[in-house]
Amino acid sequence: MIYIGVLIAIVLLFLGYYAMVKVDKFIENNVEHSNGDLCDKYKDCRGMEEKLILIYGNNEITNLVKDYCDLQKYKYESIIDINSINSEVEYRCLFTLSYHDTDNLMVSSVGFKVYSIPSVIALCNNQNYLKIYKEFNFAKTLLYTYETDKLFNAIKELVEDAVKDKIKI
Repeated sequence: MIYIGVLIAIVLLFLGYYAMVKVDKFIENNVEHSNGDLCDKYKDCRGMEEKLILIYGNNEITNLVKDYCDLQKYKYESIIDINSINSEVEYRCLFTLSYHDTDNLMVSSVGFKVYSIPSVIALCNNQNYLKIYKEFNFAKTLLYTYETDKLFNAIKELVEDAVKDKIKI
């Protein structure tokens, strides 16, 4: 009885292997291109490889960062809603620069964990929440000061590092 069970198991393994070989050959013969090779009038093939900087927020600091990116001709996308993140785009970096810590924490963690954005730079507006930001292990957490020029200069350096893929995590 045991020999019959072993024999049936061996036969099923060989049938499964045979079926998988046939499925693989069918796929190889009938699929000509992968999705990465497809380009049409709706997709810019050059744009698919270019990474963007994602900027979250709508305030004086985000406007300065957007103006700087425009001046330097860096590709960026600006959002004010987390639902605006395009899952088909590969972002270099996410800057969450809102004046609301809860928004910055939420958008940063979703961008990092759900959208796999490799580098997240978050603005911490209240020093009491700095410990929470540190627990998320973002690439950089900036503490908001009322000295906008100094904060913007620090962000400019981080934008340059993001463009050159030099942000350290």
